[in-house]
Amino acid sequence: MVNLKERPQIYKIHRSTAISILSWNTRHPAPVLLLVCLAAGMGVSLLPTSPHQTLFGWILAGAAGVLCLIWGGLSLTKRLPGWGHGVFWWGIGFFLRLRFILHFPYWVMQHDVLTFDGEKGHAGYILYLYKCGHLPDFDVRTVWQYYHPPLHHLLCAGWMRVGNVLNLSDAQVYESIQALPFAYSCLLLAVFGLLLRELGLSGRAFVIPFSVMAVHPSQIILAGSLNNDVLSILFMLLSLLLAIRWFRVPEMHTILCLALTIGLGMFTKLSAWMAAPAAAMLFLCKLAQTHDFTGLSKLWKQFAGFGAVSIPIGLFWSVRNLAGWGIPPAYIPRLAEDNGQYVGNHPIWERLFGCSPQQFVYIYDCFTIYGQSYNEYNPLIALLKTAVFDEFVNTDRFPAVRGFGDALFWTQVLLAAWALFAMIRVLRRADSRPEIAALPVTYAVVLGFYILFCLRYPHTCTQNFRYAVPTLYCSLACFGLFLQETKPPAWMRVTVSVLAGCFVGLSGLLYGGLLYVNPV
Repeated sequence: MVNLKERPQIYKIHRSTAISILSWNTRHPAPVLLLVCLAAGMGVSLLPTSPHQTLFGWILAGAAGVLCLIWGGLSLTKRLPGWGHGVFWWGIGFFLRLRFILHFPYWVMQHDVLTFDGEKGHAGYILYLYKCGHLPDFDVRTVWQYYHPPLHHLLCAGWMRVGNVLNLSDAQVYESIQALPFAYSCLLLAVFGLLLRELGLSGRAFVIPFSVMAVHPSQIILAGSLNNDVLSILFMLLSLLLAIRWFRVPEMHTILCLALTIGLGMFTKLSAWMAAPAAAMLFLCKLAQTHDFTGLSKLWKQFAGFGAVSIPIGLFWSVRNLAGWGIPPAYIPRLAEDNGQYVGNHPIWERLFGCSPQQFVYIYDCFTIYGQSYNEYNPLIALLKTAVFDEFVNTDRFPAVRGFGDALFWTQVLLAAWALFAMIRVLRRADSRPEIAALPVTYAVVLGFYILFCLRYPHTCTQNFRYAVPTLYCSLACFGLFLQETKPPAWMRVTVSVLAGCFVGLSGLLYGGLLYVNPV
């Protein structure tokens, strides 16, 4: 029997242990969060019928709503510890992502995936690796989407083998593959939280960008995407985090982890190379700051280790295809000019600067093949539209989003303008904190190559936000730095908080509930 006098001490021990366990994920989130997400995704695949999945999805949406009420009450009474905000918003993001993959079959709202009953697309690529057990031994240009580096597809093929060991049916195995992008998306959110903490953000400066990232529509849709987008984005964000950590404490193990993330990112999707310029900039800054021979020798050894790890992994796929079949390293298949999405007939100046009220009458991505009067031709306008609706969500397919969709779009436009302003303000302080410059450098590289990509491949489908997602976490991180380091006036802080609150509420409403009401 416990002595009553000892109970307070026991309570303190238990409370300390609980806090340690909960806060541990802010330092080492990957193992726990990965297991949780994969278990949840596999559990979904075991549900016997879609009605059960739909019911479970509504239960999750309700649970997220209850969590919001609890969080609001604890925040108002100031009883929520600092780490609690991150845990709460990660939980909301987890619920919304799981809600999404519960409702839609694996072939809905996908890019270039198709189905597992054919040989083309990302699904066919995964099935090929699963059945054959080796990389393609032919010219990958001959089968649609096989030109992509294979890491994501290999992991999916391995997941299918796990499903077979568990005696799942083919249909259940195909659905359960969404557990992988779901886990990547949840991990991406956790890594973003670590990035904000690494930048020293706390309070409002942490909660606003993290909450927006947690409920951002693009991240929810990516959680169910069976292509290689979300895994490559996860590696790019990890690279940015590790580059900043290395700059502050240049250790060999950190730069080797950075090399591994960049290499694996390129082994997932070649566009992950765009994480490298920010790292290179920080390498040069550290060299410029180091003047003693011992320090310089240490840095050059680390750079050699970086190249020894990142180059073979990152370039393996390109070199293999070039040596075996003469495939150019940056090969991307082109669509024909007679394709219904072709917009190359618009002059470049109109594509870059053409902006009229007519383009905002319909706030969703415009395709003539889907009944709109024109094809979306301005990459920046398409970027804003697809950031919150992708190519799939509109009032024709989902009538329940009417009105709320307009409010979400225009709230996003205002937030994007604020974020650009914040980035410019923050960049002024980069002379004293060079690691801050890694954010706008990554933003500029990704946005610049997105625009070049849209001009070189002039079709509406290339103007999608999924090709420029890193601009989201860079701009949100700058947003937080602006709030914390520039000390904006009270009216500005209130305005930003209200805009962010509206965006979070509207996105949560649409992607937590309205999107699942009588979809067409």
